[in-house]
Amino acid sequence: MFKQQLFVALLLLFSLPSMAQGIRGTIKDDKGELLPFASIYVKEIGSGTSSNLEGFYEYRLPSGNYQVTFQFMGYATEIKNIKVGAGFETVNIVMKPQVINLASVTVESKAEDPSYTIMRKAIAKAEYHLLQNDSYSAEVYMKGTGQVTKVPWLLKKTFEKEGIDTSQVFTSESVSEIYFERPNTFKEKVISVRTTGQESNNANPNAYINSSFYLPDVVNAVSPLSPRAFSYYKFKYEGSFIERGYEINKIRVTPRSKGDDLFEGVIYIREDFWNIHSLDLTTSLMGFQVRIEQIFAPIKGEIWMPVTQKFEFSGSIFGLAGSYNYLASVSDYTVTVNEDLDPSVILIDEKIQAAPEEIKAIKTGNVAEGVNQVFKEEQEVSRKQFRKLMREYDKEERKETGEADVVSDYYFNIDSLATKKDSLYWISRRPVPLTDREIVGYQREDSTYFAEKAKAEADSSRLRNGERFRVQDVFFGSYYKFGDRLRFDFPGFIPRLRFNTVEGFNLDFTGTFSWREDTTTRLRISPFVRYGFSGKQVYGKVESIFGIGKNEQRSTFRVEGGNYIQQFNPTAIDDFSNSLYSLLAEKNYAKFYEKTYANVSFAKRFRFRYTIGAKLEWASRSELFNTTNYSIIDVENRLYRTNDINNNETLVGGFNDSKALISSLSFVVKPWLKFRKYNGRLIPLENSSPSFRLTYKKAFNEVLGSNTQYDHVEFGLKTTFDLGVRAKIDIEGEAGQFFNNQQVLFTDFKHFQGNRLPFTPLSVTGGYRLLDYYKYSTADQYASIFTHIRFRKFLFTQLPMLRLSGLKENLFVNYLATPTSGDYTELGYTIDNIFRVLRVEFVQSFQYGKAKNFGVRVGVAAIIGNNSN
Repeated sequence: MFKQQLFVALLLLFSLPSMAQGIRGTIKDDKGELLPFASIYVKEIGSGTSSNLEGFYEYRLPSGNYQVTFQFMGYATEIKNIKVGAGFETVNIVMKPQVINLASVTVESKAEDPSYTIMRKAIAKAEYHLLQNDSYSAEVYMKGTGQVTKVPWLLKKTFEKEGIDTSQVFTSESVSEIYFERPNTFKEKVISVRTTGQESNNANPNAYINSSFYLPDVVNAVSPLSPRAFSYYKFKYEGSFIERGYEINKIRVTPRSKGDDLFEGVIYIREDFWNIHSLDLTTSLMGFQVRIEQIFAPIKGEIWMPVTQKFEFSGSIFGLAGSYNYLASVSDYTVTVNEDLDPSVILIDEKIQAAPEEIKAIKTGNVAEGVNQVFKEEQEVSRKQFRKLMREYDKEERKETGEADVVSDYYFNIDSLATKKDSLYWISRRPVPLTDREIVGYQREDSTYFAEKAKAEADSSRLRNGERFRVQDVFFGSYYKFGDRLRFDFPGFIPRLRFNTVEGFNLDFTGTFSWREDTTTRLRISPFVRYGFSGKQVYGKVESIFGIGKNEQRSTFRVEGGNYIQQFNPTAIDDFSNSLYSLLAEKNYAKFYEKTYANVSFAKRFRFRYTIGAKLEWASRSELFNTTNYSIIDVENRLYRTNDINNNETLVGGFNDSKALISSLSFVVKPWLKFRKYNGRLIPLENSSPSFRLTYKKAFNEVLGSNTQYDHVEFGLKTTFDLGVRAKIDIEGEAGQFFNNQQVLFTDFKHFQGNRLPFTPLSVTGGYRLLDYYKYSTADQYASIFTHIRFRKFLFTQLPMLRLSGLKENLFVNYLATPTSGDYTELGYTIDNIFRVLRVEFVQSFQYGKAKNFGVRVGVAAIIGNNSN
């Protein structure tokens, strides 16, 4: 049996070359230089390929006659009629530089550059090009090639041990079937994947393919076809040429000020139809260079789609440099045209021509009649009216889907056999030949492939089934599965070892039991047992959370209770920082009290846009005292402070023991929230809407022993918006007031996020930088506002070199108003994204209109610490 299988395999192997046929050859310029990644498009089958990095191409075709188009950016298109017989036809192409004609346009010194009317029309028609297809499908071959180009000396030995050097090339390949349906549905199925190294489940060409330059933003940068483009870019007409009977305009794109979020390069626009012919644009992202090249071809009638796309990523961090190139070859397009729209729009630029008579149907919002007059009756239309018509057309279509607030609906899956294709499959399917270095990379990896695959499968099995107990788990934690639905996560004792002056060194045992019935029903129970070695007190509590319903409509029930130790403001200072500063600097900023309590709460979410919540808690609160003065470093003339709080309103150091029964109601709304969908799951785009919050608390006196009484109302706001084209502002604020507050103890005061450490909060609007933790806590009225302004360029970032390195300069203003705070204000200047990971802040505080303190704070870059950024 084995001999028969071997014979069949050998027969197939040796018969493969005789069965293959098509075209192959090299593509060079007129000086003999190889042209990598040139586009080859076969008209008859609506498909094509690209040359590889060495300028070689090979494409399998059935016997027949074909018109083949060869394109390369900046070179005249070559169209060849080729007959394919029984084998491969060798067709070597020599491409000549594109001859740009300037004679058709006369540019006067005071006249507007002709590029501006071209770009105004292209921008007006950008939405049209996104709507011109009812649907399309295609196949995408994506190849990524990466290389480490520089290794710092500190890492050289580590890299050598791993077998990585600057000569090694890492390659990944994937073949995907993609499908688009208007208005916003994208589907992708990865049918094959191959990588040098362990198998990857992250092959996702649509992340690049669907970043259309007809959209306002591409790769977090402003598209030259964005409605805001003229605020960000200058354009220059560099001539035109004739291709396929059409005039193609070459437009130079230059940022008004270079930066991470802008492109630079050339874009080619087809006259009269105002669609993209090709482009070569570069931007930077976090200091890394990103270059995008796209070549379009006519797919059906006047519909042009990208057939070859190239993406280059390069940069360095801490002396480690590398580059990664992606080549996407799109083929086998099947297009269903949107019959409502027609490419022959008579578009008038009213800035240089007499404005046509206004179409009343567009002005009054009659979309159907407006579409009929513009596309069927072929009435002239101004670019402004045309843009409005396309926006309203798209808006109406989204409303018909019932999900007008969903920006994109994306489905992605990987075929179960995607990683199991052999080399014969790739030889027959790969449209872009591998280079010699890529072949060597595959051979090198294939020698250890099965060993790495077995290890990866073992790791995958471990992740699915949990760990077996090991001694080190006691110290560093792990997780364990009990059947299909229940698991226990244990963090270990080492991460839970801390120090404070109330308990001394303290340790807690905790873990989480997680049970899930399906994707809509979950239960988590977390017990805590805590012991302080100096305070000699055992504390314990249990927290439980039960969630039911889909994520966007989830109902959450929480029940918890016990006897535990807690900071007055639970988020004032984290345990690790307090331990560090206590032991090494004799500064005990954390202030604690003991709490015996039980509470129950409920929250209901409605499509992420609305959330209502209710909570009821009974608690007995008791004062705690320092039990140790131990420190590793004894700082001269410095002693630990007592566990008393320092507050301007209480005027006493401690507080009386108290009991309280407190209820609260909350309502959060994000009225204009937008979403994207991924495999049917709704994902909110948090910055698409401001968030408004209203909270009401009431303490009941003489109920269940409660001796606390007050009413407390608070309003909160969080938002991000643009300040023109030069800056973006983040705002987070809250204001509130206590009523009937005859019996309010310090445990129930409104506390503010102070900071006495040299570190910044993770979020740029996450707290004050120099404020005392509890001095201005209040039981009266208050307002707290954090503002953070992110500039495209400011002082030092006026220099393009610094701006393109990814460096940012920001300002922030924080303000606190309470009866005793004296209009406390912080003004700060930030140098952000230093080495792409650090942020340094220089802060000056003011009180009663006078300068108070100055400080320097250091933290992680805002883009890391603040997810909204």
